[in-house]
Amino acid sequence: MGAYSLSRKRTLVGLDVGTTKTCAVIGQEFRDTQLRIVGVGTAPSHGVKGGQIVDVVLTVKAIDEAIDRAEKASRARVSRIVAGIAGGHLQSHNEHAEVNLSTNETEVSDHHLSAVVRGAALLGLPNDREVVAVIPKRFAVDHLTDVPDPRGLAARQLSVEAHVITGARNALTNLERCAEQAGLSVQGTLLQPLASARACLTPEQRREGVVLIDIGGGTTDVAVFVDESCWHISVIPVGGSMVTADIARGLRLPFKVAEALKIQHGRVDPWVRHDESTVDVPGFDHGAPVAVRRRDLAEVMIARVDELLGLVRSELTQSGYADILPAGAVITGGGSRMTGLGHLASDILNMPVTLGKPQALWGLDDDLRAPEFSTGIGLVQTAFHDENLYGFHTARAQQKGALGRIGSLLRSVITPSTR
Repeated sequence: MGAYSLSRKRTLVGLDVGTTKTCAVIGQEFRDTQLRIVGVGTAPSHGVKGGQIVDVVLTVKAIDEAIDRAEKASRARVSRIVAGIAGGHLQSHNEHAEVNLSTNETEVSDHHLSAVVRGAALLGLPNDREVVAVIPKRFAVDHLTDVPDPRGLAARQLSVEAHVITGARNALTNLERCAEQAGLSVQGTLLQPLASARACLTPEQRREGVVLIDIGGGTTDVAVFVDESCWHISVIPVGGSMVTADIARGLRLPFKVAEALKIQHGRVDPWVRHDESTVDVPGFDHGAPVAVRRRDLAEVMIARVDELLGLVRSELTQSGYADILPAGAVITGGGSRMTGLGHLASDILNMPVTLGKPQALWGLDDDLRAPEFSTGIGLVQTAFHDENLYGFHTARAQQKGALGRIGSLLRSVITPSTR
């Protein structure tokens, strides 16, 4: 990979290792305070399943290829990255914690804030898991509830309701080791749905109430934002590659052909069910053409997408946030590129739905403002603006024990509505 030899201006690299593709995005400081995207590189992922690394050699190869292409596009050499965390190993739960101020302490300080969030993070943490994000939902000071920022208030007791997201320690270690074997140092990590939200959501959506649905290859991330804070995150083990697998099995096509058919001709709008026209695609018989009816393709796709959106609806209902999202849903990720998805999702979720893509940035061409690049671009944006959003924290190398595992994370904790 070579040494880190970019210009003196601050440069950051986001790495999104997904089930179907690995994406590297290079951003650089521009005009002192602005971010410019200077390079994007992608490579097929063959060593990842359900968002988790299952083959180190293949994953390192994909990282190498993606970084190499981004370096060539930017004419830069990189060695440090910010990595996205995703996958079915992620789990989330709500916790309540309290701390009492001593008799000689007169007001809530940063120390008390960190202590109470640390308490919420550590409750019931198994040895084989690590805290990857702690999201303070609300603070209370004595009998005063829903305090946005308790620092500086006179109090005897500080409490927090927090959403805690943990990941399997081995899965997180595997990601870091693959990056290291590709010659890279992991300088920070961030949950992928938070990165995608940074790239796609507007401040108004985050404030009023919105759910981000990031459809990846192997999993779908769901993140609820209310009052500018992320209040809930979950991972659904269904993604775009399962739609492709259904097409391959149902229509008896090679997987690569099924994927191309989905991207080029896939539709999930209801009226396509009456479309008897056909598309010729290469089959198993030495590439001999096979005629596929658009109606049949749609039936297969709609069945799986119906299932996915039904699971999202159930997750929102169980979380209790389904009825407080006036901004509706924003769907992004590579799996969102299906004609008619917005209409179908709006019917199933019973809310307005828009398709999300990265917002305009310097150097970001229109063809790169695509939903499949949301996570990589959001990783760079978050790191560039030093937005320590609930779990963007420094490398894990020196963290040991339960306290050490969340130490750097707690240094980045911010209150829910101060940004």
